[in-house]
Amino acid sequence: MKQPLLTIAIPTYNRAHELDKQLAWAVNAIDGRWDEVELIVSDNASPDETPQICQSWQYRSQNHLGVFRQPDNIGIVRNCLFCVQQARGEYVWLVSDDDRIAPHTLNRVLDWLTRKHGCRLSFLHLNGNKATPDGAIVRAGVYPFQDDLFSASGTDLFRQCADIYEDWMMLITANIYSTAVAKAAIQHWPGVSNNLAFPLYLAGYAAARGAMAVCAPVCLTDNLAYSRANWIHIIFHDIPQSYWHLRGTGMPESLIRRRIMTRISFLAFMVRFPKSFLRSLRFYWQAAQLPKS
Repeated sequence: MKQPLLTIAIPTYNRAHELDKQLAWAVNAIDGRWDEVELIVSDNASPDETPQICQSWQYRSQNHLGVFRQPDNIGIVRNCLFCVQQARGEYVWLVSDDDRIAPHTLNRVLDWLTRKHGCRLSFLHLNGNKATPDGAIVRAGVYPFQDDLFSASGTDLFRQCADIYEDWMMLITANIYSTAVAKAAIQHWPGVSNNLAFPLYLAGYAAARGAMAVCAPVCLTDNLAYSRANWIHIIFHDIPQSYWHLRGTGMPESLIRRRIMTRISFLAFMVRFPKSFLRSLRFYWQAAQLPKS
């Protein structure tokens, strides 16, 4: 069987309605190009109607949709990494079940991957909007680039994007990897399966291994979904841990140091002034009770 150019892999859990809309986008976008694109779903033991939705889209896609169902909930990170391991395409695009993707995006991606094929492109970064769950845009056009960017040195472009808006690099849907490189990244650090900043780690590993590209036009809209508790843990634990495990991959150690040390100010305040830190917590608590608008 011919290897597809791209695998679109959708990890999902208990969001049948959102998955239905995402599969409608994917099947319609791929139409006529199934020789180039593999489409798979990994259902993380959803208790809702997800299996029925998958079955329906298998029929409507004439069995082009591949479905995996986990016997138990293995967690979002492991489910995403499972998708990477199952991908047959030369490149793999993890797509969240609730991100809204612009109609032109897939054709643009396939064009990019075809034109840059000889350059061993290891990482394609998609520009986009950040929105609240009700659809209000809170950050439009994450990267202010007027034109598509391509760099044979992925680390240079990775540094530039991280400096502009590091959070976007942790969005699952924003990253497309060389499948072989992504699998090598997982093998390099098996502990990534416990890290919610895993897209940042995979992106850094891929960028350190070769060329990187960034699409200038907005390609997708991401819904802010992390709880405050998770986000604090991600910022001060998972992100630094991800950078730390990029040592020895080709990522400059000076970049790793700088990205980790950007978090030191908050930690320094907590360590040097523990009493003031504890006293200040009441302001944050009280502020959290104030109306949002």
